[in-house]
Amino acid sequence: MSAVSPAIAVISDIHSNFEALTAVLDDIRSQEVQQIVCLGDIVGYASSVQSCMRAVRELACPVLLGNHDEAVCLPTPPTGLNDTATAGIVFASARLSESDRAWIMSLPRNLEIEGIDFTHSSLASSFGWPYIISPEDARRHFDNQPSRLAFCGHTHKPMVWWQESPDGQVTQRIGKDVMPLPPSGKVLVNVGAVGQPRDCDPRACYVIYRPDKNNVEFRRVEYDIKRTKKKIIRAKLPKFTAQRLSVGR
Repeated sequence: MSAVSPAIAVISDIHSNFEALTAVLDDIRSQEVQQIVCLGDIVGYASSVQSCMRAVRELACPVLLGNHDEAVCLPTPPTGLNDTATAGIVFASARLSESDRAWIMSLPRNLEIEGIDFTHSSLASSFGWPYIISPEDARRHFDNQPSRLAFCGHTHKPMVWWQESPDGQVTQRIGKDVMPLPPSGKVLVNVGAVGQPRDCDPRACYVIYRPDKNNVEFRRVEYDIKRTKKKIIRAKLPKFTAQRLSVGR
């Protein structure tokens, strides 16, 4: 009889929100979880750059490269970003050590662990950072997903995508509470965002995958939003970066 794989906590899109990150890590410790995987975007937007970097590095867990992580290591911010995103990248870039930069640039874009695929954005392309928003976006991802199950972040919106067969219809469901996974076909789980949810729920979001039950649990965690907002304003980052945290958008 083969051993059942342990439960995995998957976190993503921390975005320099230390209060949200510590609340999520405390919640993970209260669960029967043996492994954590971080899907990237540790930095960007909020102000606790060094605290979040240190906390994630100390986890010594698998970590992927996110688009904001990559951007802070470039000579200049990428074109096409809105002013809020650019301000967060410039702010973070000025506060990273050379050790942090070297570590960030060593991170993989995708990872396979025990037959599960992990990516920050999508497996549809190795260039750029495509979003998975529509069923067609998910279909392109599934065309490049070798495993039955994958996890992603990037959109900040918890979601489950499912395709029964390569030519089959893609089904999507909003990620909420405990959700059984389909027994066949390919499944993609967007784990939402720890530090900046955008599904109109301001609580931090992450996922626990339990292989023995073939389900995922979308966990929402309260944190000290007021403290995070005050730190953002004190750092003279855009007010919108702070304001949106209260409404989860």
